[in-house]
Amino acid sequence: MAILDYTEQHWRDALGLGKGDEPAALILEGTWWREAATEARLSQLDNVKELAFPDMFIGDWNGLTIAYCCAYGAARAVEPAHVFAQLGTDVMIQIGTCGSLDQDATTGVVALPVECVARDGVSQHYGAGDSVHTDPGLVAAAERFFNRRGITTQRTRHLTWPSLFAQSDEMCMQWAREGIATIDMETSAVVAVADRFGARTVSLVSVWDQLFEGRTFNDPLPPEAAALLKRSNDAVFEVALEIAQAASADDTSGS
Repeated sequence: MAILDYTEQHWRDALGLGKGDEPAALILEGTWWREAATEARLSQLDNVKELAFPDMFIGDWNGLTIAYCCAYGAARAVEPAHVFAQLGTDVMIQIGTCGSLDQDATTGVVALPVECVARDGVSQHYGAGDSVHTDPGLVAAAERFFNRRGITTQRTRHLTWPSLFAQSDEMCMQWAREGIATIDMETSAVVAVADRFGARTVSLVSVWDQLFEGRTFNDPLPPEAAALLKRSNDAVFEVALEIAQAASADDTSGS
């Protein structure tokens, strides 16, 4: 049987998770620095264990079971999203960094994609159209939690693209003409998977690259911008946990 046709019970048997043992939320992070990110994020959870599939962890936080996986790129991110969404995990939270095509979305701002243009190469196989949309209630909750920390957020029309490297100046100019403000490599694919299985999704991505200036991750940041990026990058996981708790308590109304 092909994987897309597997049943929920298949994944329960594979992971050893009984009915009701599925995590309340899955937090996915797209980064090259997998080892450092995983160590930092899991240090905030209790009773952490790695599941049968590598790099898929669960742990406890404030009475909730949280799953975490560092998954770089759409093709990898859909795998844990598929598994946990099919198990019944209701909330998928994408964190990481993104590039900006909007002069208002400067380094350290946390972009909250609302409409995600799905050009990641995977989403359409899960039934997505040209765009997918994150959950309005989860986006509103994210704004509240970041505002309490004094961190600037921006709702964006977002693009998920399959490669960080296969982006030319002409492509970036065309995307800006389309009204796209931010770009990453995972969000729309995670939303597409969640939509297929009836889960809700939010994306919290810190702006790093300022593509409208021609600056990529390979260009050094001024000290002030580097400090802002670190602050928001630290905060996205903490806010993701708070969103999971709010969703569990059904406190994510709003738009």
